Amino acid sequence: MTIADLPKAYEKAKSVDVADIPIIDFAPFLNGTPEERRAVADAIGKACEEVGFFYLANHGVPQELIDATFEASKSFYAQPFAGRMKSAATLEHWRGYVPSKLEAEGGTVGGAIETYRFMLDLAPDDPDVLAGKPLHLPNRWPDDLPAFKPTVEAYFDAVMGLSKNLRAAFAMALGLPEDYFEPYYQKPVVQLSLLHYRPPASLREEDIEIGAGEHRDTGAFTLLMQDDTGGLEVQRKDGEWIGAPPVKGAYVINIGNVMMKWTNGRFVSTMHRVVNRALKPRYSIPFFANPDYDVTIAPIAEIMKPGEKAEFEPFENGPYMRDFYDKGMAYLRKGQ
Repeated sequence: MTIADLPKAYEKAKSVDVADIPIIDFAPFLNGTPEERRAVADAIGKACEEVGFFYLANHGVPQELIDATFEASKSFYAQPFAGRMKSAATLEHWRGYVPSKLEAEGGTVGGAIETYRFMLDLAPDDPDVLAGKPLHLPNRWPDDLPAFKPTVEAYFDAVMGLSKNLRAAFAMALGLPEDYFEPYYQKPVVQLSLLHYRPPASLREEDIEIGAGEHRDTGAFTLLMQDDTGGLEVQRKDGEWIGAPPVKGAYVINIGNVMMKWTNGRFVSTMHRVVNRALKPRYSIPFFANPDYDVTIAPIAEIMKPGEKAEFEPFENGPYMRDFYDKGMAYLRKGQ
């Protein structure tokens, strides 16, 4: 789908202002004094309440590993389509390569994007693996790219660690013990995606490609590393769309629907989209920090003010996530 098929809302977004999406230095939280850690957590909490997005700098993930992971992604997408399909996800096994026609992410438009999905690999004798529980089957790996698996696994481990540190910051911002969220992340159904967005045919507005239509993320929170192409756009509270350009080495962190419901709406899940307005491919690497399959998500009573009512009903995370993936694989049921 192109810009010509869409309403005026898809006209080019305004450039971002740091007041809209702040850049937060995470180093003092990782290595600072209690006072410095508190200041960082407070800044993160403010961004989560007011915007739902922020940039995270000095996060501890080595730039060399980030660069290597982008190169691994490019090597996979450089293969012919038939080669990519050797690692394709299926109705029974949601991990692996997902061709572009699958991706709409619950939004109204989108699709000029292809995905390689990875999740937490458990031991072969883990009870959930042996039982064939949804979302617990092993990752798929390409056979002919020897550097691909070790690079992606190293990156996966790094962002798993960063997401744990972020959970501690979120908890501190909410006035909770730092380890509050950890019981919900014992065998999390996290997802790492290597994304590739094809370039538009030209820079004419009618040829601009919609990579991912307007949507809110499904899970708790997302750690996104962009390349230098740009294309991420975020909707402000007043309805105006702003561009969120890449900041070298910094993650874009955004709150998803699970965390919004967990915090009874205190942290906001914000609409965003990807529009490739450049004459080159766009690559990005989001990590979706989803909780365990077998947990119940409900507004946290400890953070509610006296007289505050729960705005969201409790729900089981497993069926919630399974429904999301089922919808994403619906094309297979149609025989397409």
